[in-house]
Amino acid sequence: MTAENRGFCQLICHINVRIGWTIFGIVFGISAILTYAIKFHNWSATATTAIATLFACETLYLYWALKKNTIVNWKSSTFQLMIWPNVFIGLLGLLGCLVCYIIAGITHQGAGSIQGWSLFKCSIYFSKFAAMYGENLWFTGSWSLVITKWTWQNAFFARKYLNKIGTASEDGDIDDDDVEVIKS
Repeated sequence: MTAENRGFCQLICHINVRIGWTIFGIVFGISAILTYAIKFHNWSATATTAIATLFACETLYLYWALKKNTIVNWKSSTFQLMIWPNVFIGLLGLLGCLVCYIIAGITHQGAGSIQGWSLFKCSIYFSKFAAMYGENLWFTGSWSLVITKWTWQNAFFARKYLNKIGTASEDGDIDDDDVEVIKS
C-alpha cells in the first residue's frame, strides 16, 4: 500500500468522518420515518426505519465516546454485552429482509409502477406510484437490511475494541490500526 493510499484511507476512516456519516444516516432515517408515516402510511417500514435509526444512534454513541476518549473507562463486560445482541438482531434483520422480499415478490407488490412507452406519441406516461402507498414489503425489507448493517457494524466495532483493550491490558501497549484507542 502506497503512502498516498494510506493517507486516503486514514482520511476516510477518521473518526470525524465516521461521525459525519452516522449523523447523515440518522437524519436520513428520521426523514424516512416521517415520510413513511405521514405520506405513505406504511407502518411496517416506519417501524423498521425507526429501529434502524435507533441502532444508528448507538453507533453515534460509540463513535462519540471514542472521540471524547470516554470509551477507555468502559468495562470489557459492556462491550461483551454489546456484541451478541447486535449480532442476533442483525440476523433477525437479515431474515426479515429475505422474508419481506419473498412475500413481496409472491404477492406481486410493486415499488411504484411506470406505464409503458407509447411509440407513436414518443412519450412516457407515469402513474401516481400507487404501489408506494400503504403497506409495501419492499421498503420494509430494505430497512430490515439497514438494521443488519448498523447492528453488525456495532458488533464488529465492540469486538474489535474489546480485543484492543484486552491486548493493551496484557502487553501494556495498544496498536491502533483501525480502532483508535487512546491511553490515559
